[in-house]
Amino acid sequence: MWCQPTDPSTLGLAGAAQVIRVHRHVQYVRRGQVFKETDEVVFALTSLWPQEAPPERLQKLIRDHWSIENGQHYRRDRTQDEDRCPVRETTSARNLSLFRSLAIFLFEAQRHRPGAQLSQPDFERQVGRHPRALIRRFMGNPHRE
Repeated sequence: MWCQPTDPSTLGLAGAAQVIRVHRHVQYVRRGQVFKETDEVVFALTSLWPQEAPPERLQKLIRDHWSIENGQHYRRDRTQDEDRCPVRETTSARNLSLFRSLAIFLFEAQRHRPGAQLSQPDFERQVGRHPRALIRRFMGNPHRE
């Protein structure tokens, strides 16, 4: 990471205090295995001055942002294709969002069990093919198939 203080008038952006350059190494994982790696350089601006946010704090802020993005938004965008959902009616969209959140929660809850699915798409396919196992878990009879 590299950061440099800047003058808002230099960039023509009110409030810009620092320019940040981040080199990211990204690993794409499918079924628990890394299948692709990329390196990329991205730039960001912040309104935090160097006294408020030295490089260590900026790095933490950027990582915190990406932990949210990777934990929820990426799954919703890539795995569940939420951005392409044509539903625009507010109540229906909220209900679909709740079901997507439930799918993520159920996947995370089973991930550390023996025989668990390692990827959310695999988990969703398994539940789609065999919903009774999941229903039994909710009904209090998890051992019977």
